[in-house]
Parts: sequence; structure tokens; C-alpha cells
Amino acid sequence: MTLKELQQKAKSMGLRGFWKLKKVELEKFIEENTLHSSEVLFAGECSGDGEWLEHRRIGATDTAVLICDNAYRNRLLDRPDKYTSPFLMYEERKGRYKREISFTSQVAMEFGHFAEDFIIAHLPALFEREFGIKVQATRKGNQVVANKEYPLWTCTPDSWVKIDGKWYPVELKTGNSYTSYEWEREEVPNKYYAQVQQQLAVLGKEKGFLIGFVDNRFTRLYEIERNDKLISQAYEITRQFQYCLDNNIEPELNGCEAECEYLKQEFQGFGNKYENIPGMDINEKDLQYYLDLEQTKREISKESKEIEKDMKTLVCVIQNKMLDLETENLVINGSYLATWKIDSRGAKRFALKELKENQKIKIA
Repeated sequence: MTLKELQQKAKSMGLRGFWKLKKVELEKFIEENTLHSSEVLFAGECSGDGEWLEHRRIGATDTAVLICDNAYRNRLLDRPDKYTSPFLMYEERKGRYKREISFTSQVAMEFGHFAEDFIIAHLPALFEREFGIKVQATRKGNQVVANKEYPLWTCTPDSWVKIDGKWYPVELKTGNSYTSYEWEREEVPNKYYAQVQQQLAVLGKEKGFLIGFVDNRFTRLYEIERNDKLISQAYEITRQFQYCLDNNIEPELNGCEAECEYLKQEFQGFGNKYENIPGMDINEKDLQYYLDLEQTKREISKESKEIEKDMKTLVCVIQNKMLDLETENLVINGSYLATWKIDSRGAKRFALKELKENQKIKIA
């Protein structure tokens, strides 16, 4: 390669301070800073609403959401992700949804971004203390990376460490006391484990590291080996999600808090006449499960919040159908009535009750 070609390569890798190097020096500089053999789609600032978003496909965070949702549906996890879901990811990509970030969350995100430089600067000491490993060099991520073997995926590693002449990705997570529970166990938190596995696949690496920096202190440091079985399953789940996108098929709702809030915001009232209530059929077992939980909720007030979380999946399904049909009333299985109203104070109230035997309603 010519000197000019080497300079362009160094620039595409996001390297700096190389323009005055001679050809031999630049070749050595590039070799020492070659982090991986995958394709770099973008090199530069990978945060906020910058150019990097134009090159992103389905990222590691998105993949983790898909994997955890699948685990929840297969009863391997007790709860889905609190803040997003495959359904909301679908709505976002269709341009119908954009997650609103509170001021507190925005501050936390900005702190995490600015804290990266501080954390990266202390990685050598951390690795020495935790693993007895000597880190030869560190690098900030600043790349959107793709891999032809996994064309639906891209990833944006936070940082890198060089150990025994090889570069390994490091995922950085910051948090406060509200998220400290995620780091209490020795096991890697599920969603972060899935996220790192996606990155290892895209980067073609055999291992990587995850660091939890919570309440302004290093809480955990995990060394994570590549899991090809999980990567294969994850990519198949991603393929299914992409199929939904390509064919305009909404993914199933899982009843997470973010979904419930989104549907609540979408509902503005329809004012349709009570006599022309549409209907839908729901699996009787699922419906009975919901009604049993509702009864239990009334009897056991102390456990009502936990029970409410279990009810949300079916509530979201019904509410989404009501939004589609633009109705405030919906007959379920011909025997139950779902109502969704806005009261005089603007509160949105949903209820599901059994109809009386002598109550006759015309079903559209």
C-alpha cells in the first residue's frame, strides 16, 4: 500500500496522530492498532444523534432485548425488559414510536458517556487487581463494526484492552443505587451477557470483558468467553425480527412497563356508540388466567403490584386491539366486556368484567 492509502486506512480505523509518520512507521502503527478483522462502517463519535446512526443495523443492545424477550416467553426469565421490547423496537423502526427519555435518564446517559474516559484510563490498574493481568494498551471504541457472517448485526464496542499482543472488547456499564441489584450476583446479568456475545460474534473474538461501574465505584469485572450456541440462537431470533420488519408483522406484546405506557399514550378516546361494539376471541385459558389474577389481586392487596405485572401482557394485547379498532369497548369471547375510558380528570381507566346473562350487546 502507498503512504496515502495507509493514511486513509488509518483514518477509517479512527486513529489519530499518524499524518507525520513515515510509511514504515505508519505500517507498524496500523498493525499495533488493528483491533479486529471485521468491517468498519464508521469511525468517530458513536453517541447521541450523530452520523454513526446511519450505519447501525440491529445492534448488541437490540439483540439483547430480543434474546431476553425470547427467554421470558420460554419461562427462563421472570420478567421482560422494563424499558423496551421487540414490539416497541418494531414500532420505532416504523417511525411510530420514539422513546421519551426523562431528564434524570438523560443526565445518567450523559454521565455514562463522559465517565468512559475515566474508566478506560483506570482499566490497566483494574485488570491487574482483579485478574493479575497486565494490560499493554487501551483504546476507546468509536467504531460501528459489521461482519459478513452476520449481515443483520452491527456493534459499537465501548473500549478495548490489549493483552499479550491481542485486542479484546470491553463493554462499560455505569449506574446508580437503583440499578445496583443487577450486579449483586456472581453471574453475569442476562441482558449484558447477551449483548457481549453479539459483539464477540461481529468482532470475531473469542472473549471479551464486561465492567459495572455503579455508584462511582468499580462493582464488577467479568471475563466472558464466546458462546457459539447462544450466538446461533440469537441470530435466528434476529432473523425472525427482521422478517417481521420486512413483512409488516407486529411482534407479540410482552406486557412490559414501556409497552403499557406507549399504548396508554396512544389511546385518546374514540367516542364510538355502545351498541356497535366490536369483538375478538382470546384463548379461554389465557382469559381465565387473567380473571383469576384479578380476583387474587382484590383479595391480596399486599401482592397487588406483583400480580399487576403478570396481568399486563393480556392487557396490552387487548388495548392494542382496541387501538386498531378505534373503540373504547370490546367484547371478549362473547361473554366479557373490556372498557377503556378517559374520565373527567383526564385519567385513562381500563377494566375487564364478565357480562350478565341477560345483558344483550350487538357485536359488529
